Amino acid sequence: MEENWYAVEQQVRDRLNEARSSARTRTLIQRAAPQARRPYSIRLAVIRLASWVLAQALELPPKRSRALANVRAATKRSHSTNALFAGKESRP
Repeated sequence: MEENWYAVEQQVRDRLNEARSSARTRTLIQRAAPQARRPYSIRLAVIRLASWVLAQALELPPKRSRALANVRAATKRSHSTNALFAGKESRP
């Protein structure tokens, strides 16, 4: 049984050329099209940010924590005092 090696070699070359051509096309399409963001990547970013903020809040030194509480209390007092004076007219 005799095989036509020229025809077999030609078929192999044709298949290789088709594979290379499709690989080039695929590469060009991947480079041209923007990469789609995965929906879970945004969720992970938000979770990481929230974790970082929480960690920073827990590392707040006691001195700063007291100062922040004092500022909040003073702001709350000034808002409540302003609400009391809102209905009264100022005296000359």
